[in-house]
Amino acid sequence: MDLSNFYLDVLKDRLYVEKPESATRRAAQTAMYLILDGMTRLVSPILAFTSDEIWRSMKHRRGENAEHVIYNDMPEPVKVSADEEFVAHWDKIHQIRDDVKKALELARADKVIGSSLDAKVSLHCTGDLYHFVKSAEKELPAVLIVSQAEVLEDEAGACKGETLPELSITVSHAEGKKCARCWSYSHTVGSDPEHPDICARCAAVLR
Repeated sequence: MDLSNFYLDVLKDRLYVEKPESATRRAAQTAMYLILDGMTRLVSPILAFTSDEIWRSMKHRRGENAEHVIYNDMPEPVKVSADEEFVAHWDKIHQIRDDVKKALELARADKVIGSSLDAKVSLHCTGDLYHFVKSAEKELPAVLIVSQAEVLEDEAGACKGETLPELSITVSHAEGKKCARCWSYSHTVGSDPEHPDICARCAAVLR
């Protein structure tokens, strides 16, 4: 559930927008390959035909049996540095994202936005939660899949969080113009005369 509903969803932006050789895009591709490779091996004793179909469409390392996944070793654990603090950080981000998604659905029903990239999200909170969310503010647009996100130290949000009751959320239409390439709204659209219909980020990628 977390894989498709969170990780792969968030990766779409860098996979579609960044340069093919960019470090963030290559890192995402590597992670996705390792996940697919491992999962295909793990399910092969149960879903033999399906796993073989997946396996034959993949690239393989030297020495692997490329025809039948079952003839290959089970995956070795990948060492990832994720201590309790790291896990707790992202668990909290998940909770924030769950509440924001509900607020986005309400805004969509009220015709404030269409897609989530049409949105500017204001997160209202105080105390420890404010300091936590403020520390992650730069990550929020990508994690929430919105064009803009801001963190405000008050309790004036229009929609109260369910997962985090101390959080309230206001959804408004994003500011600026819509980029024809990444579909995010930005005040930088048209700033590059060679690319008048895209944002500065996309213009830099195309140079």
